Amino acid sequence: MFCTYCASNLSEQAEICPNCGVRKFKVHNYCHNCGNELNALQEMCTSCGIIFKKFPKGTHPLVPALLTFLIPGVGQIINNQMGKGFLCIFISTIIIFIIPFPLGFIFVGLPILIDAYLIGKKNYEGKTVGKWEFF
Repeated sequence: MFCTYCASNLSEQAEICPNCGVRKFKVHNYCHNCGNELNALQEMCTSCGIIFKKFPKGTHPLVPALLTFLIPGVGQIINNQMGKGFLCIFISTIIIFIIPFPLGFIFVGLPILIDAYLIGKKNYEGKTVGKWEFF
């Protein structure tokens, strides 16, 4: 993989280029697959055929977060994590009867809410998300 700003080699796991410090896929001066120089208006590399402009997919990440605020677990279901969503609904229902509201929300509701937003953001950016992936 190549940096899309300076064309230096990157590992697959790298989020930021160690050479220039630019986050990958933010600037498209070079192809991330072959390192070929690109025009700012190109949507596809003419050398290797890789499409490098990704359009948002799915719903905006605030939608699952807001629905999770109302009913914990619904955001996970909207994010196509059915099993995790139903587990969150089950756990939050049990916690309501055990722990009073402010503490229950802080310890259970807030992490579920943050998870719904961050997973929704990954979906919206077109990144792959596992069925049981958290945050």
